[in-house]
Amino acid sequence: MLLRPATADDLDFLAAMMLEACNWTGENWFTLETARADDKVWRYLDGWPQTGDFGVVAELDGVPAGATWARLVPGGYGYVADDVPELTLGVAPAYRRRGIARALLTTLTDTARAASYRRLSLSVDPNNPAATLYRSVGFQFVEINGTSETLVLNL
Repeated sequence: MLLRPATADDLDFLAAMMLEACNWTGENWFTLETARADDKVWRYLDGWPQTGDFGVVAELDGVPAGATWARLVPGGYGYVADDVPELTLGVAPAYRRRGIARALLTTLTDTARAASYRRLSLSVDPNNPAATLYRSVGFQFVEINGTSETLVLNL
C-alpha cells in the first residue's frame, strides 16, 4: 500500500470518498450534485486544497483505494473549535476490511501532529462501523449533533 499526500489532482477522488462516508449505510443520501449544492457538506472540499488543508490517499497497485483529509471547518458537523481541523475519511467498498482506514488515519494524525495541531475532530453516526475504528485510536465522545456523535482526538 502506498500512502501519499492528497493534492489538488485528487479532488474528484476525495469527493467520491466523501460520498462513501456520507452514504455509509449503502443508501444514496447524497450524490455529487446534491453534495455540491449543500454548503454544509461541500465545505469539506470546496476550494481543495486551501492553506492549512492536509490529507492522505491510499493506493493499492496504483489504484486509489481510500482517502482522509482534514481542514478547519467552522460550522461543520464535527466542529469543536476554530483551531481544530475536522477530518473526513472514506474507503472504496472493494478495499474495505484491509487495514486501509487505520493506515490512513494513523498517517493523518501524524501529519496533524507535525503541523502542531493539538486536536482533531470528526462526526460519525454511532452505528457506523467506522466509529469503532475512531474510538480504537483514541477519539473520545464530545457531544451529540443530530443523529451523529462529535468525537475528538487529543494529539
